[in-house]
Amino acid sequence: MSAAGPASGVHADEALPVAPVLVRDYRRLVRLFPYSYRREHEAEMLGHLLDGARPEQSRPSGAERRDLVLAAVREWLLAPLGSTARERRAATGLLFVLLPAVLVVPAARSVAYASWLAGSELGPPVLSSVPMLGTWVVWGAGAVALLAGPARTGRLLIAAAAAVGTVTLAVLVATGDERTAYFESGWVIGLAAHALVVLEHDRCRLSGPGRRRVVGALGTALAALGAYVAAVHGVRGGASWWAPAGGHLVSVGAAAVPIVAALGVMLLWARTRQGAPVLLGVVVGIALGRSDLFWSGNRTVGTEDLGNVLALLACALAATIAARWCVNRLDELAEARAAHRERLGAPT
Repeated sequence: MSAAGPASGVHADEALPVAPVLVRDYRRLVRLFPYSYRREHEAEMLGHLLDGARPEQSRPSGAERRDLVLAAVREWLLAPLGSTARERRAATGLLFVLLPAVLVVPAARSVAYASWLAGSELGPPVLSSVPMLGTWVVWGAGAVALLAGPARTGRLLIAAAAAVGTVTLAVLVATGDERTAYFESGWVIGLAAHALVVLEHDRCRLSGPGRRRVVGALGTALAALGAYVAAVHGVRGGASWWAPAGGHLVSVGAAAVPIVAALGVMLLWARTRQGAPVLLGVVVGIALGRSDLFWSGNRTVGTEDLGNVLALLACALAATIAARWCVNRLDELAEARAAHRERLGAPT
């Protein structure tokens, strides 16, 4: 028996061979992840998977397939925030403040207009005139809970608001009110982006009473701004309150100038540029909903259809992807310059 081991040529500390078909299947599953994430973690992921493989295992187990697919879906959802923990921490830290500043205005206008309708005897029904009212009420409760605590309840409410807003869009399209769905699509994109940010609780979680007081004060200021906008513009425009004040649409060119200027400033710094892709997607969705790019502009006849809504969503997604690509290239360029400066400064 003692000679059997040396005769066979296999030692106890020698690694067992891995089936090539197992390596192939693991590589196929890893390819489900976004390219930017695979570039950073592909070798590490394959190493962990192969190290954990059982002896004589020839196929990934069902649990491994399920876990990898779910992880890939999560990474695709988080891809606009970046592919590394540093990038996502910077993006969520910025968007945690900016997105509520954008969303508090339509939320306050919705509540103000619904309150005016409820007190008006001649006004139309509240729910049919303000279809997103329930969504904004849930979102507002979540925003307050997120700032004042408990944070877990706030995250759940904000995620629920994004889900309710998505369902509301589907109901509006199904009932033939594509016009309202078209105008509200940009806000639903913003709700989904905010839910994505706050669900990354490990990155955007508030730490320490000092920081919580600062963000709480900022949230109070944003709420005051939203209340002011609601008081001034909340009941203007009658039943078409969600349209621009005065019934005038915003041209794409006029909306693009401040957007490009703000994004140009954000791209100058590595920490602020990480939030640019998500913010651009939200702003593009909102701006297109106020433009006449996908419809005739005749406000007396509902000319919008499902294609208009899908085109708006596709443009917002395309803007996010393009901006993420540009940010990734800027990060690579900055890393290459830093490495070059390090080599120049290294002693010979």
